[in-house]
Amino acid sequence: IAPAADEAAPPLNELPGNTDKPQKLDGNMRRQSSSQSNKIGKVERKPAKKSFTISKTSADGDPHFVVEFPLSKLTVCFNINGEPGHVLRLVSDHKYSGVTVNGKLIGASAPPGSHKQQRTYFSTITIVADHPKRSYIEVTPTKVILDGRDRIVLPCHSSVTVDSGMLSVAIVQNSNVTVTVGGNISFIILLHQYKNPAPYQRNHLGFYIGNSKGLSRNCHGLLGQFLSEEVGLAELPAEAGTKPSQVLKVKNRSVPVVRKSRRIYSGTQHVDCWFARNNAAKLIDGEYEDYVTSHMFDTGDGPQGTNHVRHS
Repeated sequence: IAPAADEAAPPLNELPGNTDKPQKLDGNMRRQSSSQSNKIGKVERKPAKKSFTISKTSADGDPHFVVEFPLSKLTVCFNINGEPGHVLRLVSDHKYSGVTVNGKLIGASAPPGSHKQQRTYFSTITIVADHPKRSYIEVTPTKVILDGRDRIVLPCHSSVTVDSGMLSVAIVQNSNVTVTVGGNISFIILLHQYKNPAPYQRNHLGFYIGNSKGLSRNCHGLLGQFLSEEVGLAELPAEAGTKPSQVLKVKNRSVPVVRKSRRIYSGTQHVDCWFARNNAAKLIDGEYEDYVTSHMFDTGDGPQGTNHVRHS
């Protein structure tokens, strides 16, 4: 994610006690392969070996959101300035695919000279699957809890794949975690840790959507609401002495945008995007408060009683 002028570049997955070079991630996240496998109760455990191509659609850093619209050939980005301790709804499709993704924010002081009073990052991400029965995966920068057929706690410092019914998790040592739901939904979570963090840095997570084919068109949440949308870009005529301005057309709304560049995948890739200011006002349905949930395992309805929040 591209840091603002007052931000330091994010770590390339630096980890305490890890003397190896940080793994650089690209669109294809490599998994280690091995013929060894074993059983943990009813759950199969084996070394991670899958490979995924992931999209730009993500929430990473402080937190910076990126949404890719392949049909429209546009990429949009925005920031969410949340409050430490708040749990945000990233994906809400509990009535259809049964999947909900929530992320908890942690706070940090802002760097000297920053225009912000504080930073926030995702410290925990929970993926809940309600079908055919309720199960979940909880991810932090140091461990993964899988509650499916059995309850398993996995450290993030070793590579392993665990399949447990509808849920499977693949950990790449000190780098990333891939969660697959039902074979046609996948999320990739980057593990950001610091050896010697500055006061404004916190160990945190980045959330990327790998495969959304299994999510319904009614999917919502801060990222989920855009997965089946198309957007357009229009240029407004320039007034005397000014440059033309651009607006994004989304869901019958006009959103002023400016061109920006962001760094994603732990800073290894750059993406040009159209940036919506003011906490994504008019870009997202409703307001920030509509995406704040009561706890990490909350899959309840939004204010309108469906996947959707109220419209502006």
